[in-house]
Amino acid sequence: MNSRKNKKVKKGRGGKIFAILLSIVIFFALIIFGVVMIGRQVISSQTDNIAAKFLPSSGSSEDSASVTDAVSQMGSATPSAIATKLNENADVIKSQSQGMISSAKATSTDSKVTYTLESSKLNKATVGALLLASGDQVEEVADKVLDSMKKAGVAQPKLQVDLADDKGNVIKTLNYSA
Repeated sequence: MNSRKNKKVKKGRGGKIFAILLSIVIFFALIIFGVVMIGRQVISSQTDNIAAKFLPSSGSSEDSASVTDAVSQMGSATPSAIATKLNENADVIKSQSQGMISSAKATSTDSKVTYTLESSKLNKATVGALLLASGDQVEEVADKVLDSMKKAGVAQPKLQVDLADDKGNVIKTLNYSA
């Protein structure tokens, strides 16, 4: 009987194993968190690069005229004049997009301009990221177009921008009205 009293009682190994597993899980969680944060930074910079290709920077020379410059130069214009001006600048917009835009076409009605941009590199994710990164620039251009139509006497000017894939399937439609 005496031997049973001297015998050490083994404490459960479950506590040690649980602590080790918990520390491993926390370690991997920290690594995954770091990778996700770095990935977000990379995605943000890539989105900025894509946005810069889709929304050309304004240049001072005639060769690098952008959508913003074209709209700013219009003053007051009817929807058909705006569509004509955008179609005239389609080649410049395509070249400044560095292959991101394959087709740019504008059409008009009495009070509405529809601008369709097609690209084989567009999908729902890239369009969402693009609008997140540069939605304010798109709105700025849209506001200038709408102001130009208002100055020309259009009662309820509207602008519709269709972002489509290379097959013509519209991925996202942006509607603006004054």
